[in-house]
Amino acid sequence: MFSDIRAAVVGSINMDLILTMEKVPQLGENVVGTDYGYANGGKGANQATALATLGAKVRMIGKVADDENGKALLENLKNKKIDISGVDTDGSQTGLAVIILDGEGKNRIVVYEGANKEIDSQNAVKSLIDYKPDLLLVQFETNEDVVINCVNEAVKNNIVTVIDCGPAKAFDLEKMQGAHIISPNESETKALTGIYPDNDDNILKASKILKERSKAQFIVLKLGERGCSLWDGENLKIIPPYKTNVVDTTAAGDCFTAAMALEYLRSGDIVKSCDMGNKAGSIAVSRMGAESSMPTIEEILNI
Repeated sequence: MFSDIRAAVVGSINMDLILTMEKVPQLGENVVGTDYGYANGGKGANQATALATLGAKVRMIGKVADDENGKALLENLKNKKIDISGVDTDGSQTGLAVIILDGEGKNRIVVYEGANKEIDSQNAVKSLIDYKPDLLLVQFETNEDVVINCVNEAVKNNIVTVIDCGPAKAFDLEKMQGAHIISPNESETKALTGIYPDNDDNILKASKILKERSKAQFIVLKLGERGCSLWDGENLKIIPPYKTNVVDTTAAGDCFTAAMALEYLRSGDIVKSCDMGNKAGSIAVSRMGAESSMPTIEEILNI
């Protein structure tokens, strides 16, 4: 279904340390955890994995260090048939994310950016253009200039460009104009607009601000258990979620973004694309882990 799509991802590659516990400790409190382990992660690598699992051809563009974590992460991407020729290996330290997962499947994440903050913007742009992709996905776990330059170059070259606004931070959206889709979650929307999208009025206000600042064609807010919203400059639509048993929300947003982006490139139907993202996200949250939760296209179509 998506096998003829060439996708590039510019973003982070992290080793994840996952700490599982029934409840997150309060200030000064000790709790006994239930489990811990390591997993391949980073929003960029997660999105690349999601794209590849859905059948697209993928190039990962980023940076790791020449250390054990970096080597393991690159080997994992290669095993998924992801092109890693755009990943530099001369970083100071491979990125690390500590994921604290509570008994309700909700997470808190601390990211140590390491080599992800050291990506060379010119190298990233060159790798992107040399690959000649149909689709570009970016996030905010790298230097701002890397994101801005890659987005602007992609837009200039008529590459479908999707911006995932994670993690939550202030970002100079005015410096990258005309992307096809900008997609923050609730906390990211608050960080970018000052408005938390907890009702339709606030969803609309925040979406208008994001569209004005970015000149993106579509604003898609990821609203968790409420599904997602779509603002095209004229109409606001709420695309409902799919009921599921939530086990772990880690990387669900990355999975949503990948599925939405591929379907948009394939069909040009943004409403259908958002629905595809909701389906993919509902599968992802029902499974433990990041990469291990990524659905195939067959699983999505069976919903």
